[in-house]
Amino acid sequence: MKNLAGCVLVAAALASAGCKQEQAPGVYVEISLKNDTDIDKYVVFNPNIRTIEECEATFAQSLPTVMAHLPEAIPKNSTATGWKCYLKDPTKKK
Repeated sequence: MKNLAGCVLVAAALASAGCKQEQAPGVYVEISLKNDTDIDKYVVFNPNIRTIEECEATFAQSLPTVMAHLPEAIPKNSTATGWKCYLKDPTKKK
């Protein structure tokens, strides 16, 4: 019972300190694409952004630059229809 009380106190202390954002060595952004081919997604890695929250708040500003520098395999007439931030590479199997 004493251990349970200790765990409750630790949990309460962590909750009162606020939730710490999970940080990674960077974030992956999966961009949904619309084009004339079957390439419907493109993933970029940004080592300068460390949290999902930061990515979601700032990636919209970077999107035009990313789209202007797509690899040759992706048609230049592709348009972004959306994007999502991840801490792990979404193209890798779990």
